[in-house]
Amino acid sequence: MILRHSSPLLVAMTAAGMIAATAAAADDFFKGKTVTVIVPSGSGGTFHVYGQLVQRHMGKHIPGNPTLVVQNRPGAGGANAAAYTMNAAPKDGTVIAEIAPGAVTVPLFRPAVKYDVRKFQWLGAIAVRTYTIGVWHKTPVKKIEDLRNVQVTMGTTGKGSTGFQIPTFINHALGTKIKVILGYKSGGTVNIAIERGEVQGRGNFYSGYTGVRPEWIRDRKITFLLKLGPDHPALKAVPNMRAFLKPGSANANAWDVLETNLNVGQSFYAPPGVPADRVAILRKAFEDTLKDPELIAEAGKRRVPIVTRTAAEIEKAIHAGYNSATPEVVATITRLMGFGQKAKKK
Repeated sequence: MILRHSSPLLVAMTAAGMIAATAAAADDFFKGKTVTVIVPSGSGGTFHVYGQLVQRHMGKHIPGNPTLVVQNRPGAGGANAAAYTMNAAPKDGTVIAEIAPGAVTVPLFRPAVKYDVRKFQWLGAIAVRTYTIGVWHKTPVKKIEDLRNVQVTMGTTGKGSTGFQIPTFINHALGTKIKVILGYKSGGTVNIAIERGEVQGRGNFYSGYTGVRPEWIRDRKITFLLKLGPDHPALKAVPNMRAFLKPGSANANAWDVLETNLNVGQSFYAPPGVPADRVAILRKAFEDTLKDPELIAEAGKRRVPIVTRTAAEIEKAIHAGYNSATPEVVATITRLMGFGQKAKKK
């Protein structure tokens, strides 16, 4: 028997051919397909706006130019959408999803939720935004310290949302008296509730107002009491949460974990199980979309910022936040948030 050894050149050419064929197959996959963009809230808020921006502009950057459609999946502050995407959504690249920032750390405190953000295949963030605590102008409150003596009601969707987690943490850390009312379907319905007088304020991203209620800022109908996460030039006079926390204290350590939600921001991801070559295509397409002049122009018209982060930066932020979640911190936050208890509906 004669043994024939392949030359290094032949091996290299064969490998290159196989890689090219695999890449071509991945490119061909999306042709004629429909890709669903899951938005973790109802319409009427900026979560929906960011989902629409991706849906309207990403298709032309994916080989084969598939059609993209938005599907709203509200509930549990974004946890419902994350659980659906991880467990029930197709794992072939035809579904991508937007994370609700508050849902990033929920699995730390509610092990029963059926998703793990560390297993998501991140595409990147379209915006990492400044968060605020604000009250309606008719409320007799002018600064965050006033909330130690005056109770105000704030609306949000569920315990998985930043609109619940952040005010609840502020009550613990600063001794304020914020009463959070759960059960709204989206940020848009919370805004309507504020206008109707059902609640007196909310936790919200600053661009959540510029995007859907700019007149509240223009007409000074909303009073900002506190800012959290990345800074914003329009909020120079508003104190930052960090100013009230002693470095290394239990409260500061807890905030290190909760702030992970704001560091991840409006990120998009593919579920686990999607083949790596298709994830690579989606990731590049997402990155190209965020540089698209048409998307940037539309974002400007809709008054929402584009402050991007790469998939690697999102993964690093999640890794850091989860590493900060010691058993003591997790136990403290779990108790504060009342996870495991029945939610009080509006």
